[in-house]
Amino acid sequence: MIDIYKKLPGNNCGECGEFTCMAFALRIKSAQRKISECPYVKHEEGASVDKEPVVTMENNYKRVSKELEEEIRHVDLKNAAAAIGGNYENGDGGGVIRLKMMNKEYKVRNDGLFENDNYCEDSWSKIIIYDYVRRKGDMPLTGDWVSLGHFPDAASHSKAFQQNAENKISEKFNSDIDGLVSRCKELDGIETVGKLKADYVCVFNLLPCVPMYLNFWEADDEYTASCKLYVDRSAEAFIDIEYLAYLLEWFVKIFVE
Repeated sequence: MIDIYKKLPGNNCGECGEFTCMAFALRIKSAQRKISECPYVKHEEGASVDKEPVVTMENNYKRVSKELEEEIRHVDLKNAAAAIGGNYENGDGGGVIRLKMMNKEYKVRNDGLFENDNYCEDSWSKIIIYDYVRRKGDMPLTGDWVSLGHFPDAASHSKAFQQNAENKISEKFNSDIDGLVSRCKELDGIETVGKLKADYVCVFNLLPCVPMYLNFWEADDEYTASCKLYVDRSAEAFIDIEYLAYLLEWFVKIFVE
């Protein structure tokens, strides 16, 4: 990513559609954008944009999920289950970890990820869960709530995340806190008391050891509603922060649909 960033102007002009050059470099790295989409990148004489290799996002995700799946083959699942809050059991094909990601139950085996006893084909589900299992965070929750921007590797995500995720919840439930409370219950959220004086606070387990805290302030005569999403400071011990950013956006998409 840094090598890509060095080729960009570094002026954070936003003409490519991203908020910063670093965010644009991240998108290129994950095959979501092409460097030729930056209006200030000079191409070598005679070079053709059409000759850039065709790499789709899904191809890239499949490659990453296969690499992680190969690592899972060598993980001691019984040991991992204890560290990540999963339920371990012996099956006909060997050990199995049962765990939930955003209220959907999965089975992790050394030969792959399964949903409803069928091999999971979704690349992102595999990437996130495999990464979670292999890390074996084995760290207690700190009780300190932080935003995504707190983590250095996610600094370039924070502004975009605020607009693309938190604001969607604010807009959806701007004058409907009862609807927000109802939606939280539908997704098995648990009302809690937060360190912030929000009008409503609810906690969701994105993964067994990765809680997310939704803080919501109602609209009044002066201000529109606002929402903030926080995770425990221990989160990066359990999941890659780039994957956590995707997981949070995924949650919001489900929440407001």
